[in-house]
Amino acid sequence: MKRAIIASLLLFILAGGAFAQLTFSGEAFVGFQLEKEYDNDEVITATHRDKTLPKFNFVATAARENYGVKLDVDFEASHTDPFSLNGIFGWVDFLDGDLHVSVGQISDAKWVTNLDSDVETFFDDVTGFRVEYKTPLEGLNVGAAFRADGILIEGFDLEYFFKTIVLGGSYVTPLFNTVIAYDMGHNAQLLFGFNYTGMDDLTDAGIEFIGRELATFDSEIKDWELTFKEKVGYRVMRPLNVSLLMEQIFYEDADKLSLFFTPAASYRIMPGLTASLSATLYTTNAFDTANLAIKPCLEYTLKGPALIYVEYELGLEEMKRDNHRFGFGIDIKAF
Repeated sequence: MKRAIIASLLLFILAGGAFAQLTFSGEAFVGFQLEKEYDNDEVITATHRDKTLPKFNFVATAARENYGVKLDVDFEASHTDPFSLNGIFGWVDFLDGDLHVSVGQISDAKWVTNLDSDVETFFDDVTGFRVEYKTPLEGLNVGAAFRADGILIEGFDLEYFFKTIVLGGSYVTPLFNTVIAYDMGHNAQLLFGFNYTGMDDLTDAGIEFIGRELATFDSEIKDWELTFKEKVGYRVMRPLNVSLLMEQIFYEDADKLSLFFTPAASYRIMPGLTASLSATLYTTNAFDTANLAIKPCLEYTLKGPALIYVEYELGLEEMKRDNHRFGFGIDIKAF
């Protein structure tokens, strides 16, 4: 992996002279947590609330008007895999930019749902190539992604090739946006998202559907999974926002039914400083047991796209065994 990273960096150093514009960007996440689980000792870790181990994402892009290349790599504080190559790919635009073709290890997803800010769902981060087309209908984009990694390893197989295609599209208007993607690989997956954006005070309003293991052409065993998410957020007054996030996960085994119900509120105390409180009631076994997680948090936004957070979480397993987590950290969303 180190050789791959070095080779990729050398490629961009050499490419810099051939391209009109060479840009660098990235994100960084670091944190500290103190955890005390029921009937266990306290544990101190260098853990971020969302990204686990300290992580730095580095992105380099070399581009001209209608073509370019991109490198996307993570550096993580891990002894086993400190470097992770998310993507290295190139693209070319045709038809005055209406047709966009990407080739390589693609890490920029186009057909994405992100109803929950902590969970981004997409299928088109492929090693192969992707074609996107801006249709004559304003806001409507369609495309397909083609995986090549399995073919490169096992040799070309036309049936395998067609069974691993990802089809996708998005439609964006001033009132709403929607996305749909169908991944024929992984025994068939379906992704659908709809977000309403037509009211200023309605900060979030949308639904999300994910279906997995929906076919049997990759496997004789079908263990399907259907996930539904709904979210609504409303600005009660300028400093105060309230929201409700719900999630239902259905399985072929009905006893594994999972339900999540999360009301939350945030209040801007002063410019840059926001307090929030959320409470998640959930079950992962069709209400044989229920759990509760209560999380107060303080966030202070720094100059630029960065913030410092301090948060505490009280978890009640089966509404009786208490777990405690205290953490603080820094998010730098863009360099």
